[in-house]
Amino acid sequence: MEEQQDANTIQLNLAKFQRNAGRDYNEYFIPSNIKLVLATTPQVELDALAEDNGRMFRYRFGFSATRRVRQQVVALQQTYDLSDSEIRWLKHAGHLRISRADMTIDPSRLMPITGWIQLVIFSIVCIGMVFQVAFSGAPEWKQGLGQTILAAIWFGGASVLLKLYVVPWNTMKRSGVIGT
Repeated sequence: MEEQQDANTIQLNLAKFQRNAGRDYNEYFIPSNIKLVLATTPQVELDALAEDNGRMFRYRFGFSATRRVRQQVVALQQTYDLSDSEIRWLKHAGHLRISRADMTIDPSRLMPITGWIQLVIFSIVCIGMVFQVAFSGAPEWKQGLGQTILAAIWFGGASVLLKLYVVPWNTMKRSGVIGT
């Protein structure tokens, strides 16, 4: 039996990583989007890419920074074993202060206190609206619908307030970035 090769078949894959899978066949990894790169690339390589490439850093952490600050952020992440989303939320909450030359950590207790105060005020307002709907002269189904909508608004607002003000501070406390 003679093996025949089809001269019309050409397999071409281009990328950084390759594998020689057989005689005349080289296999390459070509990601279709950046999320696939983040999901399949080892953490060490992602850190090196983020330090060297500002666009990769921006996509990964959600903000732009100079090379020196990028190195400090990656070092902070490695030191305290923080995830990419935790770094992002620390920046959104204002606990990571970024300048052109330096990154500083602001472990202010004022942020979670402010978050809890805003949550209490928001809850009181929502409870007042629920009572206003309950004691209105509207039909029962409209009252139920109004109370359900207000409950959904309260859950959404409370989760945003907690995630923006309280959770980043708790993350810093649990990871050891700040002392107890």
